Amino acid sequence: MQAMHPSRWLIAPALLAGLSIAGTGRAQVSGETASDLAIAVDAGRLVSQHLFADGEAVCGPAAVVNCLRQGTPRMAAMWDGLVGGDDATRLRFVIDRWFRNRPSAAFPGKKRLSHDGVLEEDLADACREIWAEAGLPAPTGGYLDRRVGEKSPEFLARVHGLIAGSLRDGQPPILSLKTYIARRLKRMDDELAWELAQHHWVVVTGVRRDLRATDLGFAMELIDPDGARVSSAYVYAETRQDFNALKGTEARGEWLRGRPFLLVEAPGVLWLRPKEADWPDRVIVVANFLVGSR
Repeated sequence: MQAMHPSRWLIAPALLAGLSIAGTGRAQVSGETASDLAIAVDAGRLVSQHLFADGEAVCGPAAVVNCLRQGTPRMAAMWDGLVGGDDATRLRFVIDRWFRNRPSAAFPGKKRLSHDGVLEEDLADACREIWAEAGLPAPTGGYLDRRVGEKSPEFLARVHGLIAGSLRDGQPPILSLKTYIARRLKRMDDELAWELAQHHWVVVTGVRRDLRATDLGFAMELIDPDGARVSSAYVYAETRQDFNALKGTEARGEWLRGRPFLLVEAPGVLWLRPKEADWPDRVIVVANFLVGSR
């Protein structure tokens, strides 16, 4: 990997110190303190995307599996009842049944799983089908872009509320994160251009229960399917520099300008690091899409 700006991958320890995950007697549903709202994660039941030997771009299906396995007892029972005697076999069953052999809503004629992974709408559709088969309430799925006229505090509170609400319901939300690079391209006469660099799915397991009126960010705990690791991140509203980010795909989506998404610092989520980035390049990560209970 080429050198990149070191501050892009740092989080001040104080930002995360206020978030602690503590289990309670409610099996795998929540671990709450006066200020925190969290799922009690069973580290022995985490599933890595690398258990799937036919390709690495399965962070989406692996995130779905970890959501089920760490969710309510009914969600965990759905996973335990799937075909297969071990995690690798069950993960392959999920991928084959709901991703490799189901049509893409975004690209008719293609399957949900491609060599680049799973698109946002397709992962949400797969979750609805899986949840329906288990008799679970249908999950929601949507982009986390800023609404017209929405101020940063309200924007942050809305996204936090979606995450916190799903955690309260015992369903750890599945979050899409996207990395973008802004660089000056010689082929465009050194004009600044934004490019999508990485896309990765994680499962959020903890946030602060409530935000203060002055907060412009919040810490969160998460499961990273890349290696089945527990990690942390910080979500915040950019207040100074504008940026561009894509809502949807290059072919059918729209590049939004201004400060259209919340930004994320996630130094422990290595998949988000761009493979090529030079010192002058600006690198950002956005909170892109959420599948949750509300």
